[in-house]
Amino acid sequence: MAEPRIKHYLVNKKNEDPGLVIEIESIGEYLLFDLGNISKLDRHLIKKIGKIFITHTHMDHFIGFDSLLRNKIGKEHTVEIFGIFPLAENVYCKLNGYTWNLVEFEPQLVFSVKQLKDNYFEYYRFDIKKRFEKDFLDQSVADKNIIFENEHYRVKYAVLDHKIPVLGYSFEYKDKLYLKKEKIKELPLKGKEIGEFKSWLSDKNNKGKKFKIGDKYYDYDFLKKEYSYTQKGIKISYITDVIYSEENKKKIVELVKNSDYLYCEAVFLEKDEEQAKKVFHLTTKQTAEIATEANVKNLIVFHFSRRYGKNPDIILKEIKKYFKNVS
Repeated sequence: MAEPRIKHYLVNKKNEDPGLVIEIESIGEYLLFDLGNISKLDRHLIKKIGKIFITHTHMDHFIGFDSLLRNKIGKEHTVEIFGIFPLAENVYCKLNGYTWNLVEFEPQLVFSVKQLKDNYFEYYRFDIKKRFEKDFLDQSVADKNIIFENEHYRVKYAVLDHKIPVLGYSFEYKDKLYLKKEKIKELPLKGKEIGEFKSWLSDKNNKGKKFKIGDKYYDYDFLKKEYSYTQKGIKISYITDVIYSEENKKKIVELVKNSDYLYCEAVFLEKDEEQAKKVFHLTTKQTAEIATEANVKNLIVFHFSRRYGKNPDIILKEIKKYFKNVS
C-alpha cells in the first residue's frame, strides 16, 4: 500500500539553519519543526502553518519567529507552539519587542504555547487583542512522551542533552482504514449507515464483537477483512543539536525506532570528533550508528558545519560509508 500523501522537506540547505516542514494537505494541516531562517519558505505556506515544534531556542532554531509573526499579522488565526522551558518566556520576549497600540483594528491572532517544564506541561496564551500579554492558563502532568495528538497523527518527544535540555521529535501519522467501494455495494447499507459501519470497523476496541447488517450479525474480523483495507501510516523523526552519549543515544533510538524517514544532524566529519564533543553535536559515523540501531528506512542529514565551506558534500560522501540509504 502506498504511503499517505504527506510532503516533508528541509527548510534550508544542509549547511544552513535547521528546520523541517510537514504538509498534510488532505486535512489542511501544515507543521514546522524549528524556526530558524524561514525566508526561503513561500509566504502563502507560512500563513498556513498552524503548529510549530521547537527543539530549543538557540538563534539558528528560533530567529525566524519575527518572519512568522510578520506573515501572520492580518489574519484571524491561532498558532500552536510546542517545546521545552523557557519557550513561553522566549515567545513573550519576542512579542514584547514591538509596540501594539493599534491592535483594536487587527484580526485576532493568538499564539498558544505548550511547554514542558520538569514533569509538567504548561499552557500559555498570547492574544493580540490583549497586546500579547503572557497569560498562564493551566498545567498538566506529562505522564506520556506525547506532546500533541489528534485523530490523524501524534507527535512524540524525548528530552536530550545539548548542554541545555532540547527536544527530539517523532511525527507519527496513524494508520487509516478505508472501505472497499465495490464490496460495500453488496451490503444493504445507505448514507450515514455506511459512515457508522466505517467508524465501527475503525475502532479496534470492537475486535471480538459483532455488527448487525440486515437481520444478521457478523464478526469484526470477518467484516474488516472482507470490506475494508488499511493504509499504513508514516513515521518521520527529527533530531538535531545533541551530543553523542550513551544516554542520548538510547533515548534517540527509542524515539525514532523504525522511522520511515529520520531527519538527523551530521555536523562533523569523523576526524573532527573531538570538536563535535566540545560543541555537543554529532559526527557522520555517530549519526549513521543511531540510524542503523533504530532500523531507520531513510536517513536525511543536515546541519553541516560551516568549517567545510563550499564543500558540504564531503559529509554526505562519508556517511554513505556507514549507512547506504542516505540523502
